Amino acid sequence: MERLIAIVIIFCLFMMLILPEPICAMGSGALRSAYQALFFWETRNWSTIEGDHCIIKYQEGDEKNAVLTLQEMERFYEPLGEYFGYFPEKKVPVAIYRDKSSLNNVFGWGSDTGAMGVYWAGVIRLLSPDDWLGELNRAAQEEVFRQQGPIAHEYIHLLVDYKTRGNYPRWLTEGLAQFGEKHFVSVAAEADTREKQPAFLEISLADLDKKFDDPQWQEYCYAVSEDMVSFLVENYGADCIPLLLEELGKGEELDSVFSKILGVDSGGFLKKYYSSA
Repeated sequence: MERLIAIVIIFCLFMMLILPEPICAMGSGALRSAYQALFFWETRNWSTIEGDHCIIKYQEGDEKNAVLTLQEMERFYEPLGEYFGYFPEKKVPVAIYRDKSSLNNVFGWGSDTGAMGVYWAGVIRLLSPDDWLGELNRAAQEEVFRQQGPIAHEYIHLLVDYKTRGNYPRWLTEGLAQFGEKHFVSVAAEADTREKQPAFLEISLADLDKKFDDPQWQEYCYAVSEDMVSFLVENYGADCIPLLLEELGKGEELDSVFSKILGVDSGGFLKKYYSSA
């Protein structure tokens, strides 16, 4: 069974590499299905709880965190789905990992990489609150997890991925995830102990997308992406977001989608954005 799943995944990855981009985006559903099959195989011996809209996989020690995660997923399901105009056809799979190394191993990351949550190919993976909030008592852990936890952020990534059928730029999904979690489900921003990065685009959108995983550029990229999405909503209205995603889901390029929905291409949008700085 494991070998069969691996073969299916390799085939899907190969097809994504050789097919033209619009067809590749349409084929992202096959990749998600294969990846989810592997996910359920990998976690087949984990404990499981289910809600109306999600499946939580967890290990010994995370029983209370699994219940908390289920509550938060169900809380976000309606408001985010209503705004983005998409409700998953199947229950969303979510896994909780006991420590950072276990989560990092899934993606082959080193010890210098850390994330409280990761969305990839239809699956949300979370770091146990016990790992990053272990110094707090249980009540404080739950409060911070609800206010600053990664669930809404990662679930927005899932909605954008499904709504666009995988056809979206990195800056857009990262900006939407930050904007959406704060404005639609009241997730508070993490206490800002960092020096504020200038929310001004100084590189091309293509280069911005490439630098999100570069530690030296990461904070800047996230700040700029959120600022651009905020500008987009403030100047074109919140209703433009689901419309943009809908058109991207048809395989259209970002330029043509902007022109159709906003009345300006991405270059025109950036000129207006620059003039507001």
